[in-house]
Amino acid sequence: MLSSSSRPQHPENVTVVVEISDGSFVDGFSVRLKILEDGRTIQDDDDLPDIPAAPEIPQLYEDWKAISLDNSRRLQAVPAQVTNVATLENWRTRAEELENLCRRWFRNQAFNSLRDRIRANTRVSHDQSVPVIIKCKADNEQQDEVLRRIPWHTWDLFTKLPNAEFALFTKFHRPVPTLTAPVRVLAIFGSSQGGLQLEEDAAALQLLEQRGAQIESVSEPDEETLSHLLFDQEWQILFFAGHSSSEGSGGQIQISEGINLPLKALKQRLTSAVENGLKLAIFNSCDGLGIADFLGELNVPAVIVMREPVPDRIAYKFLLYFLREFSQGTPLCLAVRKARDRLETLQGNFPAASWLPTVCLNPNQSEFVWPSIQQEPPPAPIAADIPPKNGVSLFVRWRSLSLQLQIMLGLIAAVGIFGATALWKTNQCQIFPSLCTQPDDITLTAAHVDKYISYGQKAIADSRVQLSEPYLSLKKQGIAAFAQGKYDVAITIFDNLRNQAKLNKSAPGFSKAALAALQDPEILIYRNNAMVNLRHNQNPSLPIYTIAVAAPLNVNFGMDILFGVAQAQDVAVNRKDFNLQVVIANDNNNLSQAQEVAKVLANDKNILAVVGHYTSPNTCAALNIYSPENLVVISPTSTVVNFQSIPNCNDPNKVFYRTVSSSRVEADSLVRYLIEELKKTAPKVVVFYNSQEGFSKDLFDQFEQVIRALNGRIINKFDLSDPAFDTSKLPPEVTNADALVLLPDGGTNNSMALQKAIEIVKLNKGRKPILAANPMYLQEVINKAQDDTINSLFLAVDWHPQQCGAEQYRKENNEYWGGDLNRRTALAHEAVQAVVQAIQLSKPNVTRKEIRQKLSETGIRSETAASSDVLAGSKIRFDPRGDRIEFTTRVIVTVKRVKGRLSFELVKDPSCPPK
Repeated sequence: MLSSSSRPQHPENVTVVVEISDGSFVDGFSVRLKILEDGRTIQDDDDLPDIPAAPEIPQLYEDWKAISLDNSRRLQAVPAQVTNVATLENWRTRAEELENLCRRWFRNQAFNSLRDRIRANTRVSHDQSVPVIIKCKADNEQQDEVLRRIPWHTWDLFTKLPNAEFALFTKFHRPVPTLTAPVRVLAIFGSSQGGLQLEEDAAALQLLEQRGAQIESVSEPDEETLSHLLFDQEWQILFFAGHSSSEGSGGQIQISEGINLPLKALKQRLTSAVENGLKLAIFNSCDGLGIADFLGELNVPAVIVMREPVPDRIAYKFLLYFLREFSQGTPLCLAVRKARDRLETLQGNFPAASWLPTVCLNPNQSEFVWPSIQQEPPPAPIAADIPPKNGVSLFVRWRSLSLQLQIMLGLIAAVGIFGATALWKTNQCQIFPSLCTQPDDITLTAAHVDKYISYGQKAIADSRVQLSEPYLSLKKQGIAAFAQGKYDVAITIFDNLRNQAKLNKSAPGFSKAALAALQDPEILIYRNNAMVNLRHNQNPSLPIYTIAVAAPLNVNFGMDILFGVAQAQDVAVNRKDFNLQVVIANDNNNLSQAQEVAKVLANDKNILAVVGHYTSPNTCAALNIYSPENLVVISPTSTVVNFQSIPNCNDPNKVFYRTVSSSRVEADSLVRYLIEELKKTAPKVVVFYNSQEGFSKDLFDQFEQVIRALNGRIINKFDLSDPAFDTSKLPPEVTNADALVLLPDGGTNNSMALQKAIEIVKLNKGRKPILAANPMYLQEVINKAQDDTINSLFLAVDWHPQQCGAEQYRKENNEYWGGDLNRRTALAHEAVQAVVQAIQLSKPNVTRKEIRQKLSETGIRSETAASSDVLAGSKIRFDPRGDRIEFTTRVIVTVKRVKGRLSFELVKDPSCPPK
């Protein structure tokens, strides 16, 4: 035994290492204890009694894991499989049995002696963090794996030493300096396949920004982009959220849908990052012990991972709780413990939630503490521990490449908690229930939301756009020039960027990066904003007219809208005598963020109109703010019938217009196609929809009215928001149906309903026609369902590049963006056209009220309406409710294979509009 004399004051860092070796659960283990103070060993005890055998633990652990994994251990996303509805109780039982068995093992005298030795020799203050690192060196790797995964936190050492936290050993290595301000964080967001809500992790990271961190976020990057970031820049923290697995050497992460990247492929880049100061890695994803081992071998001092597959909600909750503590100065391990302890409140739904998060440490390393800043903003409020919105189960979304469970829980009764508090809002909650539930995320402040809004002076936060070099550097240079008022320089840089992209989009080895740059609408908008500011500086008598586009730029839906706005602005600006400036706002498809964005836009009196938002609930939430300020909002995608009559939309000044037709037109077009073209007279259908989301519920109501009026009937309906809905098989009623009807929502706050709808398409295997809502007009649907969509999935859309009158816009679209786009792009383009026409007719008295007046006149005086660029011969007119006059029916599309590629193709086109 080695010891040292006592010192008059407590050491700054105390670390305990418990080495378990030379044995097995059948025979027992040897144990050795080391205690380090400020990196120096002051206690090294090898005279402790052996830990007794516990032969039942490995099998009980395997039984628990087998139930939780449901035999799904593949690296790729698991296809829809039958999951036993009764497994929750079995899983809970196994978890309790394993936990109780471990508690009994920990109560053995050998553990008591070890506990007492640790307590007697750790000289710490009452609030000092103490990592207790478990180092496993048993007779074989299987024994080590079980030792590393059992619930060590149930050992009563952690009750009697309340600031201790168990951790896992990586390797002894020289310590590195602690975190220094400003802390630079590289945040990587991988694939959200399976409906992961990774935007919640991004919101949680804002806690670090409030404490002075500099965060660079990349979403679904390719390997080249990661290489540049890891090689060329210095980071203190590496963060990853998405799917991961410990399979293979060093583990893997899913950087984009269907693309798994082995960590060993990044070995040299990660080694370089460590040499440049990488101190902490956080993998908020599944099954991370193999990843932690790999990073430990590369000398990353501290790694936080999940030891097992983790549900999306648990991952987000842990991150939120941990960052709240860590950013306020709580030492790393103690912050993990406090966050893990809070997960115990969720164990009624997920029996092992508090087992999952684990720190893996170099024992020589001093604990990391967040550097203090001079002025500390108040901490962001944290969401209450309530069930997820709309009754969504904790088990719906998993961050695992080897697991995407769909355990169906019998916990629906908990939703009733919300009823009493919502009675006074009955009317609006019937229309948009999601508006009545506070989002489970960080509340945005006005200062916080600013990073989601830009007209060129900064990049937009959380944008789906990801550029590679040299385009990324060029874009940054252009933005920097814009921010400095060097508009001529910015124009040159942005033009150079797009010209390079056009030249290289077909060049071997360059096409992917070039096409991504060409398809970045932010670049074109910032370029034209620079042009109008330059022209105004040169000729102040030529005013700037500013509009905004508000859309979810974290998803493809929102980017489609931005494409249309950017192209329409370019057309307007190229007229030379019209200075149209566009402010870009990212609402992340989140209700609270949409409202905060709306507040900023409404308060900016220079903004004359808004194009957006994407979903009806988000548009409705923002309309409450726009209308009192007389700010016109034209939506290219919000389709709920009688929008202005909905109580919670609160549009007293009638500022809402839309270029898209209503859900009534969509329902009517689908039903008539089923009857007239598919020859299903008096059709019987089975409907799948989301009763908790306004658009989906409204479209269902319209569909029900239309099909009944045309002598059809709904033989059964199923709620996609129901956590007990089984996506492993089709309901038996489908057998007698003439068609299936899929009406998922637009993904407000989560994409759960859409993912379930895709599973239904796959289960149908093309056997019966499926009538689907517009949110399924996505390449993602085709990519996932593949041949199951061909000539069986039908959608009704207001615009398609193959329809009558669309040919010219299709050609222009392709020239701008290097490919065909969709109805969201076309209708957003028309929205800008309508506003530009209203501005022209309002001159010289261009005000918000005057623009609203001119738009309202289009239904009375056709000659005042803009002529559509997207449909030759068509006008853009609005009735007194703000509805589009021209669209009384929609074209029908389905999926076909054309030149070896699956795409949405036109199958029915109404006659051309009269010229």
